[in-house]
Amino acid sequence: VLTPSARTLVKEWNQKYERLSSMVVPRSSQLIAQDDEYALFAVVIFKKVFDEFIQKCRENKYIVRDFTFSEDLLEKQREELEVADTAEKELWTELLQLSRTNFSEAFQILVHLKVLRLYVESVLRYGLPASYIGFFVKPEPKATKRTLATLQQTFAYLARRSNPSTATGKGKPKVSSGVGGEDFAGEYQAVLEQEYFDFVLFEVPWIVL
Repeated sequence: VLTPSARTLVKEWNQKYERLSSMVVPRSSQLIAQDDEYALFAVVIFKKVFDEFIQKCRENKYIVRDFTFSEDLLEKQREELEVADTAEKELWTELLQLSRTNFSEAFQILVHLKVLRLYVESVLRYGLPASYIGFFVKPEPKATKRTLATLQQTFAYLARRSNPSTATGKGKPKVSSGVGGEDFAGEYQAVLEQEYFDFVLFEVPWIVL
């Protein structure tokens, strides 16, 4: 028989099950499964004391479930499990292929949009003729501030064109819509929210969770 028991009664069950009836096979209790609330035990008894054992279990707040072994049913369940496992692998493979394709296309679109924004922001900031160079920079995580400082120093000559009021000493520098805005998030955000750069900078997420 199978006997589900509350986990709080497991110790009590191990101590008492052999004495619930006169014909319980000693040390036959086996833990089959358990979760946070219940534990399932299998125990062997003689058929003649079946009803008595069930009654004693109920008196001690144990639930008894009769178990009938069926080779045909077991084989059927095994086949169903194999079919489900095969279907799961096929669906997972299909999902993985679709995800890779769609992610690749989506990421390319994202990069194209970033490039367009870079070009538009450059025209708005520096004016015509539109003779600009765009490039990717991938700094080490610990070298982000140092990399930004190097870029700022390298492109400091653009200050007069990117923000004339700052270059002549008039007014306070303002953060560009392309840098440090509400839509900007990433490893540069803490720095960009406080500083204005003479070059246009947009972040492309490198690590996607």
